[in-house]
Amino acid sequence: MTATMTPSFVLPSAVTFSERLRPHRSQVLVGLALGLSAERLLDGTPFGLGHALFAVLAAGLVAHHAGREAWTQAGAHRWVLGASVLLLGSTMLHTSTWLAVMSTVASVLLFALAVQGWTGERPLSGLRTGQLLGAPFKTVGQAVHAGAVVTSRELEAANVNQVVSAYGPGALRLVAIVVPPVLLLTVLLSSGDAVFRARLEALERALFGVPLEGFVRGGFVTLVSGLVLTGVLAMASRRRDGVSPSAPRRALKGFESFVLLGTLTTLLLAFGVSATPCALAPAACELPEGVTYADAAHEGFFQLLFAAVAILGLLMGLPARTQLSSKRAELTFTALSTALVLATMPMVVSGVARLWRYETTYGLTVLRLLAYAGLGLVSAVLVWRALTLWTMQGSFVGGALALFTVTMLGLAVLAPDAFIARRNLAREEVDYAYLLSLSVDALPPMVEAGAKAEGLEWALRGELQRVAPGDSLLTWNLGRSRARAALATLFP
Repeated sequence: MTATMTPSFVLPSAVTFSERLRPHRSQVLVGLALGLSAERLLDGTPFGLGHALFAVLAAGLVAHHAGREAWTQAGAHRWVLGASVLLLGSTMLHTSTWLAVMSTVASVLLFALAVQGWTGERPLSGLRTGQLLGAPFKTVGQAVHAGAVVTSRELEAANVNQVVSAYGPGALRLVAIVVPPVLLLTVLLSSGDAVFRARLEALERALFGVPLEGFVRGGFVTLVSGLVLTGVLAMASRRRDGVSPSAPRRALKGFESFVLLGTLTTLLLAFGVSATPCALAPAACELPEGVTYADAAHEGFFQLLFAAVAILGLLMGLPARTQLSSKRAELTFTALSTALVLATMPMVVSGVARLWRYETTYGLTVLRLLAYAGLGLVSAVLVWRALTLWTMQGSFVGGALALFTVTMLGLAVLAPDAFIARRNLAREEVDYAYLLSLSVDALPPMVEAGAKAEGLEWALRGELQRVAPGDSLLTWNLGRSRARAALATLFP
């Protein structure tokens, strides 16, 4: 009698996040080096070429550690990484602090999103709205975890953990016994003798090169940022196996989405018919009692901007949440979404008209310039959303990020504070106090107008300190360079 062998089937076990990492000592060393670069390069002049150099270093090392396989699988995330570098590098074109902060934050968020391309979890085109917004936070959390895992494994490989376990308790006990009395006696001796105190300070400068509190703060920044960047490098080179994309939960029926889209479209059409003509020509419109033409000119453009953003968010999230069981249902959904986008355009035109009339009356400010840029960006992304519902369905996220990047780079090239100054100086009544509150980008146009305004030349003399020489190769800035050259013509 022959024994029959029954084949045994072993279910594949899930691959954990830690098991997918490929730790290497270079990740820890390079991560700490980047952390030190972040502390040193970004610790001086707030914005300048130091940011651009750091962006190139970080992006280049991520691409290098990822390897050819990961670089190929990253797909569109490679271009997101490049956009991050461009945004951070654009801070050297101007000195507008508000735009530099926006560019830096946007660059960090795009960098965190790009790293998701090297995790192998989902392509850029498959990111839904919630995942898109949560990707940066997920990257930071995973980077901290990965940095701790990789660092711990390398410490084990170097037998550091065994050494700490063997000698750590005794060393801590010795420190607790010796350090407090030594510190107390040092404080007493240094406070009682100026010569001894001066020699201690000289020794501290010789050892650390910076005050002790600066050394501690810098070390903390280096270690924390180094740990995160170590994790980023480890994530970029981790294995791609054991990953399956998640499917969205389609909670809405097709009919429900159709009614929602149709109702919003009807409401926007009613708004366009009643409000847009008055926004374009308030003098030819019969206004309600108690409402002046000035009120009609500037009222509500920020509310209209927020309404356009809300509609964009709806059109980004609704397709993935709607059950469309047939081609006819898909065509109906696409047509209604396109109609909603078209119905939004009169509202955008109304907002731009109100904003322009308000600017004509009171002048251009940073907030109003941002409103212009926001309305333009939201309108472009809405049109792109409608287009990608008909064709190139997987290109919406990449195209939206490209439009956002182009808008931010356009603002940087525009040098917004200089643009605001030129627009306002062309008016009959100029608020010079507001222009002087802007960054030094606004100084060259004001220097040109210095001979026309009484007292402006004296005010500009006080700006010499803000553009005093001191830029290095790492902190050179085009805006400061232009302002320095302009003031030199007025005060040689």
